[in-house]
Amino acid sequence: MKKIIAAVLCIAMCLALLSACGTQNDTPTDTTEPTTSDTPETPEDSTEPEDTTEPDDTAEPDDTTEPDDGAEAGGSVLADAITAARTDEENEAYQVMSDKDAIEDAYYNVVGFTAADVDEVAMSVSLINIKAYGIVIAKPAEGCEETVKAGLQGFIDTQCANFETYLADQYEIAKNAKLETLDDGTIVMVMCENADTVYEAIVSAISA
Repeated sequence: MKKIIAAVLCIAMCLALLSACGTQNDTPTDTTEPTTSDTPETPEDSTEPEDTTEPDDTAEPDDTTEPDDGAEAGGSVLADAITAARTDEENEAYQVMSDKDAIEDAYYNVVGFTAADVDEVAMSVSLINIKAYGIVIAKPAEGCEETVKAGLQGFIDTQCANFETYLADQYEIAKNAKLETLDDGTIVMVMCENADTVYEAIVSAISA
């Protein structure tokens, strides 16, 4: 009897397994992967963007030329004349001043006249007595011609006295200074090396 029961159980198990296998085989497996052809592609826009930049009509012309103010420290023809007549070394060492109302009193004291004595002036002088040096171009105010010229002659005399027993070469420069009144009343004083050449260059410049 036990053998019969065992055989029946064995057959039942076999049938159950066969039934299960049959069920799995009946279910189809979809292994198909979706293709990219099912999804519509966005067409590439190969058109290059148009250059819509418009020329800048408001741009200013490339003119980097600065207006000529005339000269350093005041912008006058007289100052220009001094600058043009000197060497680069002298221009670097000695400032030209031509704004008569801005020039300090110390400089007027040295040259022997005041701002009220001149209508126009350009000067380059040193307040330190290490070299005999000074260039002044002055247009005297009415009635002040003698005052201006006497003041400049006093400057020359002082420089000669300072260097006569001190530096022989500077004494020679002071002694050979030029002081002249031009036909239009302009007074020019030049005390420096090559004074004659510098004087002629200044006169030529302001007379042009």
